[in-house]
Amino acid sequence: MKQFITVVIFSIPTLIMGQEYLLEFDRFNAVYNFDWRGLEATDEYEVKRVFVEFVESNELLSSERRMLEMMEKKLRFSIKAVDLNNDQQTDIIYQGPHGGEGSLIHIFIQSNATFEKVFTVRQGIVKVSWKGELLDRLYICDWGCCDDPTLTNSVYQVSYSDNRLHFQLIWESVELEEFLTKPKTYFDKPKRFEILNVEYKLRANPFIDNTTENHHLKITGNTIGILKKGFQGTAYASSEDETGRTWWYVLVDRKYELKDAYINYPYHEFKPYLIGWISSRYVKELK
Repeated sequence: MKQFITVVIFSIPTLIMGQEYLLEFDRFNAVYNFDWRGLEATDEYEVKRVFVEFVESNELLSSERRMLEMMEKKLRFSIKAVDLNNDQQTDIIYQGPHGGEGSLIHIFIQSNATFEKVFTVRQGIVKVSWKGELLDRLYICDWGCCDDPTLTNSVYQVSYSDNRLHFQLIWESVELEEFLTKPKTYFDKPKRFEILNVEYKLRANPFIDNTTENHHLKITGNTIGILKKGFQGTAYASSEDETGRTWWYVLVDRKYELKDAYINYPYHEFKPYLIGWISSRYVKELK
């Protein structure tokens, strides 16, 4: 039986298209990893042993095992044993290094001591949600590698067919990992808005900066994209700068393509929401 602990941090109404997911990611450090303690099966030790033997005999996870050996770590310490599909057979979640920078997550479903890999994604799990005894959603943070300045937040919906798990990406946002200012408090009720100016700046911080050189991002100032008149989104928090100007922390609806945006849209198969700050001066609040 899985044990659940619920912590209520925000009171959030349901928003269109699941935009409340943003607050789920803002609750955690970017490289936070989900704690599976309390969810692992009682036979975890034996299942991990069987899984390691299966992997070695079938020459699986070769680059991952090679990296673990270089780090003087054992595979069994990078896996968790949890029954994900409630079929009374314990499954395996691998989260650890691979051949390149960063981490990989693999999910293996067990069927009579054989293991089928059904899901792979980069970096770390932030949150897991359940529907009864079935895995329902995965919340994933990809903090990038090398000089990638962006953090990608993704939500995967799990569906089932004859105990087989299918993962569908249903929500994704992109933000600047270190450059973006995060709010300290949030609105009790998020605000829907529409841009009124022909062009409006989306900034990384709740203040105007048009001069600071950021050599890592190769930009001057803190403008990270240009919104156009009619663009809509959701504001989750506000901040006042030293001039008295009020700024909104916003999620721009994913259907829009920003001018001079800090991410390259063609590289995202699922067009993401963008996160930043806008002045609240020339926007219309929607009902």
